Amino acid sequence: MNDVVINAIQQKIMTPKSLTFSSLRKLAGQDMNAQSSLNRGRAIIDCPTLLNQYLYSYGLMVQRQWNHVVPNIVEMLSDSNDQDIHLYDYGCGQGLATLLLIENTLGLQEEITQITLIEPSKIALTRAKSILECKLPHLNIQAFAKELDDVEENHLNINTDNMNVHIFSNILDIEGFDQFKLFNKILAKGGTHYLIAVSNDRNCYGGTARLESLYKALLNIEQDESLTISRTKFECFSDEKNMNHVYFCLKIEIN
Repeated sequence: MNDVVINAIQQKIMTPKSLTFSSLRKLAGQDMNAQSSLNRGRAIIDCPTLLNQYLYSYGLMVQRQWNHVVPNIVEMLSDSNDQDIHLYDYGCGQGLATLLLIENTLGLQEEITQITLIEPSKIALTRAKSILECKLPHLNIQAFAKELDDVEENHLNINTDNMNVHIFSNILDIEGFDQFKLFNKILAKGGTHYLIAVSNDRNCYGGTARLESLYKALLNIEQDESLTISRTKFECFSDEKNMNHVYFCLKIEIN
């Protein structure tokens, strides 16, 4: 596999200091005249050419989404009480959301001790793992090439003593998997969980309704002395290019 990003990392052209979202897109964000093959960003990518096309076609949109989301979650993520952070990225693609989150959240990367990446595209997953191993060389990064319906509790390896941060970037809006079953597996062992999701705001092909139904279901979990839900927010917003997006965040503590 000839991946320009992995090659640059192996040749030390990309280093922990020089690797940023902007430098990544400058290196690999190329118009390969293949946008139609991305199926509006929902295709399971099978070659580096399409990874580069995605960076070119959708990278700046993803950046604008997280530029809006990060300031809204900084306070929530600051109440870790010195817990180790385990970051999970579902449908991670080439790792753009995780890269943007750690790049724009001051001090977060020093608190993360483990990252779990889940993505059906082996090509995308390999690039994502390489990017994050370069950016955060001290971390334990696990990667699973799986559809979200095939994720099991043992893949997640939830530690109830950790601050478990789960991010869903442009994935919960996509039809084809049961988001409710996935969240049941995430929460099965209890613990402290921070859930952050962002997607394009639309009323077709799954879309916003999938995020809204999941958010409402999470809020309607019966609360008692062993379960607390806080830091809740659901918002539709427009970016500086007048593209419409939706995000939610919340914190769930299960004792």
